[in-house]
Amino acid sequence: MADHPLDDPSPVGRGAFSALRHRDFRLYWVGACVSFIGSWVQIVAMGLFVYERTGSKEALGLVGLVGGLPTTALMLFGGVIADRVDRRRTVLLTQSLFALNALVIAALTASGRVQFWHILAVSFVSGTVFAVDGPARQSIIYDIVGPDDLASGVALQSAAFNMARVLGPAIGSVLYTQFGPAWCFLANALSFGAIMIAVLMVRANISAHQEPSENMMTGFAQGLRSVAANPLQRTVVILTAITSLSAFSVYSTLMPAIAKDRLGIGEGDRRYGFLFSAIGVGALIGAYCVGRFSQARRRGVLMVAGAVAFSLTLFALAQVRRFDAALALFALIGVSAIGQLATANTLTQTLAPAGFRGRAVSLHMFAMGGMQPIGAFLAGLAAQRMGVSFALTTGATILLASSIFIVARRPAIARLP
Repeated sequence: MADHPLDDPSPVGRGAFSALRHRDFRLYWVGACVSFIGSWVQIVAMGLFVYERTGSKEALGLVGLVGGLPTTALMLFGGVIADRVDRRRTVLLTQSLFALNALVIAALTASGRVQFWHILAVSFVSGTVFAVDGPARQSIIYDIVGPDDLASGVALQSAAFNMARVLGPAIGSVLYTQFGPAWCFLANALSFGAIMIAVLMVRANISAHQEPSENMMTGFAQGLRSVAANPLQRTVVILTAITSLSAFSVYSTLMPAIAKDRLGIGEGDRRYGFLFSAIGVGALIGAYCVGRFSQARRRGVLMVAGAVAFSLTLFALAQVRRFDAALALFALIGVSAIGQLATANTLTQTLAPAGFRGRAVSLHMFAMGGMQPIGAFLAGLAAQRMGVSFALTTGATILLASSIFIVARRPAIARLP
């Protein structure tokens, strides 16, 4: 086996769906699909619930900020943990905590006692658990499929998340309008059982872990030095962070405001869920593209093109007021966002040296999730002061300018295989 992934002469992926030939991955993928559907049911319900109760865009941003702060602070340490613990037990524990957290907010909502600070507290706990869960859960994909099918596995995992984005919002909208938000939160709590069952049924050795030869801080520092020493990996992580801060967090935070203020979608209108579903359909196409470009060894091109397309689509979204046009644009957001971010995930891992995969995953997730609370808060603040269009246009401008600068400064990034 080659010392570095890019020196491996074996093909980088065998096709868009090659990871599905692994029995364990099929189980894991189905379990993830069910769990992700539940998560999207709650995401839709939470956004509507907060905006209806407060009428404030800043409140939407504050929920994103509080939920993301633990991720920002702890995600890199989560990668160190993922490299040295039993991943099976870790994921079972974190998924149990997610389920308990959702049950708490469901019970508070059903009893009529829920207050805004409860929502902030639940968001904070979820963000804290995710800092440990994310790197461990993502690292399991490599353990199951190996390096040759990693690109396919990552893309299909993104596809699972975005298939759920198609179904979850539609289910969530129906549950919300017919039965209320408490049922949405309960559905999410129950959905975590699917991924727990799948993890228990996986036969591959996902419990193996390194015996730590250094303390946590040393392991953390080693992970940072590894990235600092690799300019291409560093650039991939930087572009991911900029995308999260200026684009992904902006449109996702402002979805309720875009729907109500720009598209005239009022309370109880099921079309709100269709906006998320459009992103999901586009993301499925993007996931297929990731697998195909991986097979052609053109992942660098796809990542850069995805960032540019993402920014241009946000420019258009800032101007649109028709529902059908918005659906098309949200589908394009799904294609471009997954084209960039799933590819960046794979590249961050394959550029990492042996023994640092958990930390590589955590770096990607830190760049993706760690920037979101800041971006969410700034997006809510800008939209409240200057309007939704201003927030979207500003984010698009930052992403486009940054993408052009990065490619001009380090053109090798577009040539990554």
